[in-house]
Amino acid sequence: MMTETLHIPSAFFSPTLITNALIFSTILGILAYARRPSQLPCPPGPKGYWLLGLAKVPLIKPWLTYVEWGKKYGDVIHFTRFGRHYVVINSLEAANEILERQAQFTSDRPTHTKLDQIADYKRILSTVSYGDRWRASRKIFHQNFRAKASIEYRPIEVKQIHKFLDGISSSKMSLKDQVSTLSQIIMFDSLYGLEISTNKDDVSRRARDIVDLNDLLFIPGWEAFKSIPFIDLLPSWLPGGQYRMAHEIIGETFRVAAEGPWQQTLSAMESDENHSSLIAKLLSGNPQDKSSEEIELIKNMAMQAVGAASDTTMSAICTFFLAMSLYPNVQLKAQQELDTVLGHGQTPTFDDRSALPYVEAVYREVMRWHPAVPLGLPHGTTKDIYYKGYIIPQGTVISANIWAMTHDKSKFDKPNEFIPERHLNEKYDINSILAYGFGRRICVGRYMADDTTWLAIASILATKNISSLPNKNVEDYFSDGGFCSTKSLDCKVTSRL
Repeated sequence: MMTETLHIPSAFFSPTLITNALIFSTILGILAYARRPSQLPCPPGPKGYWLLGLAKVPLIKPWLTYVEWGKKYGDVIHFTRFGRHYVVINSLEAANEILERQAQFTSDRPTHTKLDQIADYKRILSTVSYGDRWRASRKIFHQNFRAKASIEYRPIEVKQIHKFLDGISSSKMSLKDQVSTLSQIIMFDSLYGLEISTNKDDVSRRARDIVDLNDLLFIPGWEAFKSIPFIDLLPSWLPGGQYRMAHEIIGETFRVAAEGPWQQTLSAMESDENHSSLIAKLLSGNPQDKSSEEIELIKNMAMQAVGAASDTTMSAICTFFLAMSLYPNVQLKAQQELDTVLGHGQTPTFDDRSALPYVEAVYREVMRWHPAVPLGLPHGTTKDIYYKGYIIPQGTVISANIWAMTHDKSKFDKPNEFIPERHLNEKYDINSILAYGFGRRICVGRYMADDTTWLAIASILATKNISSLPNKNVEDYFSDGGFCSTKSLDCKVTSRL
């Protein structure tokens, strides 16, 4: 992996970089205090040092630290770091008030620095700043991934998931790599009409490299270093220079991940007039008639969709495998429902979904139990906003602690346990899956992700038995950074007799 050679964390604890950060944060702190139009306090939270703010932020499973902070400071926590304001939201009620009802002013992304330009985050809908470019990107995503449009991808999802089931026992790849490849094959087939055979495919690998790099870069408070003057000019061998190097790799990976399959698709369209894919559909007629802006939007949309499949969809299916290994009674109960409704060993279709309430509950519990991105992607405020007598200043980075919300003991009894039955009870009915985010930044690909994940879970339950997880501490199987992805899958998968 590219991240194995970067050693990003160690690059940030040098005296030179910390000194520059102190000077810069002092200036920012004075300016921020001078511009505050209100004497209202910010929400409570750890104070840190004068002007510097917090010297350290939690890096290992930070969402758990924020849950502990919430017990002391409340459901909305504020802290500063190097002159920048941060807010972490620990409750659904606060998230709805701040990120939904005030979405007009809380839908930005904190990606405005020179390093962000080097990483070319403007390519990506989930990281582009709130404005005209975001609206144009959002429009094309919505047109092609809204609920009705996502139905068109179902035949491909069925085909590829059945292939996955047929080869799961004989494949030489690890189970995690098979799941990763499945999620990307579905996207490549749907968007480009292309096949990738293994997780070692160059574009497939680069999509995962982006996830691995951003795993650290989006932890709240950590990206404050990006605002230090001239950090974008540091060579890689100087302290802090590896941060620039990481962003250069992300930018280059974006470029290759967008251009490679795009060119392959154009070639396929030239050689086969019946080539079928979303790209072919969007380029119907003469591609030369499209403006460069339209081409760029389509190209970046496809690239981001593949990257999303590399993380959230894969993570959800991997979490399902872990859960079934640890909770065999849940697996058996879901299989009994499938056998009763469909017949033993019969694979479900999307038409069967409403007739399988317990399988639906298993899916929703997977999404609750271990959300793929526990802190979501950060929001940014474009003006001062107010919440229960507190001010959240313009430019604040806001993170929704989805983990805290899905493990709220007032809503979920025994939240650390995997209990699908909680979703059969009206008391625990949640209309939307929190893992898909909030407000105007909610995941636009959620309908296709929902279809893929549900069908994979239902089909695996119908045809396979999952067992033999050697380590019963499930947390050991998940990464510690900003994304809660699985590190390995050691469970045994066999066919149901």
